[in-house]
Amino acid sequence: MVSDFSPDALADVRFVSQSSARVRLLLRLVESGPMNRCELRDGVDASRTTVSRNLEALVDRGWVAESDAGYRATPGGELLAAGLESFLSTAETVGRLAPFFEWFPSDDVDLPSEWLVDADVYPSTPADPYAPIDRHVERLEVAAELRCLLPATGVRPMRAIGRKRDGFDHEMVVSPSVGETLRSERKYLDAVDELAERGSLDFYVSDRPVPLYVGLFEGDVQLGVGDSDGVPRALVETSDERVRRWAEETYDAYRTGAEPLG
Repeated sequence: MVSDFSPDALADVRFVSQSSARVRLLLRLVESGPMNRCELRDGVDASRTTVSRNLEALVDRGWVAESDAGYRATPGGELLAAGLESFLSTAETVGRLAPFFEWFPSDDVDLPSEWLVDADVYPSTPADPYAPIDRHVERLEVAAELRCLLPATGVRPMRAIGRKRDGFDHEMVVSPSVGETLRSERKYLDAVDELAERGSLDFYVSDRPVPLYVGLFEGDVQLGVGDSDGVPRALVETSDERVRRWAEETYDAYRTGAEPLG
């Protein structure tokens, strides 16, 4: 709990994080060993004044020591640097996954966020609004086998299935609303007929809404999230075995009780 941390520890965190130069200097010394001020200035791309001021601050804290050989990280500085590096790496990961987490239905889906640390992220951005769809389509074109949960659908992904391969064997469990769309709209009926000529594709309609897209490909898993209108907002891909087990269990839970599209 936060209350277990001392005021001094929190003050140290605040102190070191207030200056990016302090962080870079400390990490540089831990990585490269003793260095003089000129070497440090080149390594962290900071002015002479900035390097001098922040080196003195780090020495005052006992995280850096000065000697004839230059400056070096103390044992305490090395320990602090290890924690800083881990924290910064985590912060970067959180920022990278933020577009996915923003739309992730956490109230309906129990998936530990740490399992996605190594995932590739394809967010929808003003510069590239169709990135999640483009990546989804790219995988659909070449997949030999796929099981997936579909909360929403579009004609473009449907027509992309198996387009760049000879034959495929897919099974999809869709939300009730998607099932109704596939049964009633001519463009989707035509797309399904086209797919039947290229491979095997079985649709099942779930008895409950599907909260997010889950795609089980041969080697990895795709997870996709969208807004309330079903517009894709972000897609992640991961080969993490924990995510794959979760995806298989989740798929099986929705597949049980689902009815053939008919």
